[in-house]
This record gives sequence, structure tokens and C-alpha cells, in this order.
Amino acid sequence: MGQPSGRLERGKDAFNQVYGDGAADTFLTRRAGLGEDLARFGLEFNFGDVNARPGIDLATREMLTLATLIGLGGVDPQLAGHVRAALKLGISPAVIAELVIHTVQYVGFPRAINAMAVVRATLADEGVDVTLPEPPLPDSSRAGVS
Repeated sequence: MGQPSGRLERGKDAFNQVYGDGAADTFLTRRAGLGEDLARFGLEFNFGDVNARPGIDLATREMLTLATLIGLGGVDPQLAGHVRAALKLGISPAVIAELVIHTVQYVGFPRAINAMAVVRATLADEGVDVTLPEPPLPDSSRAGVS
């Protein structure tokens, strides 16, 4: 790998804030060789440029990332990684599940159902109770109101 840049250091700092101390170095080490440059580009751009910007806190950025990945579909490993990141940033399993439910109106049921399966499996892998409280029922006093 070439000379460390300010972008890489910012990216590593932001990545470690999301995934934990030392996570950026582990990320780079696991991709040494053929994928090394791509991993560095990801840290520099995604985390050093975009995630390090002011204006949106990391938890909000993580929820936006989850919604985007759900919409893309077919990115199960990345979705699982960002579910873990969301948990580390204090986003509750109930909020993550609600985020998936919210996306269904835009991305369709197949992508939302697949995303929920990834969320459930990731939460189980992390030892998080996947039993959520029953959602509140609609207010029956409003039934029939025009």
C-alpha cells in the first residue's frame, strides 16, 4: 500500500467509530493483496470523505446506509455488517426492524422480506433477542371516521 494520506487516516478513524477500535486495520489486513487498493479506496472515500463530513451524526448515517442497502438488494454481507454497526451506534433492533418495514413501500416486499431475514440472522448471531414487542394496534376509535 502507498503512503498513508490524510483521507485514509480520517477514514480509519471514522470506520473505527462505527465498527470498533482497530477495525479499520483488520479490514485492510483481511483484504491485503488483490483487494488492498479497493479496501483503501473504500476507507478513504466512504469513511474519510463522506462519513467524516459534518451535518449528520453517525447513527443517522447508518440508518441511511441500511435503507440504501435494503433498496439495492443482493448485498446481504454488507447489510449484515451495517446492522452490526447500527447496533454498536445504539440503534435498537426494534428501530432496525421498523426501518426495514418502512422501506417496503418503496423497494417492494421481496427486498424487504430478504432484508428482514438478514437482520434477524445478524441479530441472532450477535446474541440479540429477536423477539420484538407486538406493534400497537390502530386506534379503533378512529375506525369509520371519514
